[in-house]
Amino acid sequence: MQLFRVSANHQISAQFLDNRRLSKQVLETYQIIRVCLAELQIIEGNTKYLQHPIVKHVFNNGSPYLSDTWRYLQACNDEHILRGGIRNIEFRSQLFKLGQTIEEYKNLYSVEPLPPYFVYGDRKVYGQRAYELYQTLLYDKWSNDKIAPRCGIHR
Repeated sequence: MQLFRVSANHQISAQFLDNRRLSKQVLETYQIIRVCLAELQIIEGNTKYLQHPIVKHVFNNGSPYLSDTWRYLQACNDEHILRGGIRNIEFRSQLFKLGQTIEEYKNLYSVEPLPPYFVYGDRKVYGQRAYELYQTLLYDKWSNDKIAPRCGIHR
């Protein structure tokens, strides 16, 4: 599970991702938010991934960065749609309901933006360097992909 953030600007991060990872990023971010909401007992759901490093980071010891994480999800979803991606009716409905829940309980979340955090294997890096490491990781992944990435970013 990853949040591929190459910038504090969510739109820039979304634009940077290739189509396949962009679509997957929406789903993973959706799942991370749901785990946090379930742990806060706002929704029913599985909290077994709460110990995953990125989920733990977003959860922020019970003061989760859900408002900003939701904005990241929206930026990724908007970019996915802009590129011609399609969401089925059920998932669009689930995203809408999630947005309503985020808004309804916003007083329970941190108002701070989601701090940059890179986690890959055993490596964990906080701060601005995390953005650079995600760029490097994505370039490495793209060079090993059998299908060329489609994202408009050239190295």
